[in-house]
Amino acid sequence: MKKYNKKLYIGIAIILLFSVFFLVPSFKKESQIADSIIAPVQFTPNTFLYDALVREKDKGNIDFSGKNYPGLGFFVTDIGTLHSGNGKNLIYYINGKEATVGVSSYALKDGDVIEWKLE
Repeated sequence: MKKYNKKLYIGIAIILLFSVFFLVPSFKKESQIADSIIAPVQFTPNTFLYDALVREKDKGNIDFSGKNYPGLGFFVTDIGTLHSGNGKNLIYYINGKEATVGVSSYALKDGDVIEWKLE
C-alpha cells in the first residue's frame, strides 16, 4: 500500500509542477541575457530525465523537441517557451549546477530541481 501512495503523491506532484510550468505566463523581455524556467521534479529513482520528459509530453503536460546524436545522446533544443537560436543554446542545470551529461544520460533523484536556460 505504501508504494501505491508514494507513486500517487509523486504523480500528483509532477502534474502540479508541470501545470504551473505552462499556466504561469512569462513576463521576460527578449532583450534579457537569459530566459529560464525552473521546475522541481520528483520521479521514481533512476528514471532518466529524457524518459520523464517524453512521458510528460505524451500526457500533454509539456512540449519539447530536440535532436538525437549517436554516441552523444539527445539534446533538447526547445522546451516550453524557450527555443535555441540567435546564438543561444538551451542548457539545463541540476540543483543549480550546470549538467555534465545529456538528458538521456541523467538519472533523476528525488527532489532534483531542473532549470532550463538560454545562454
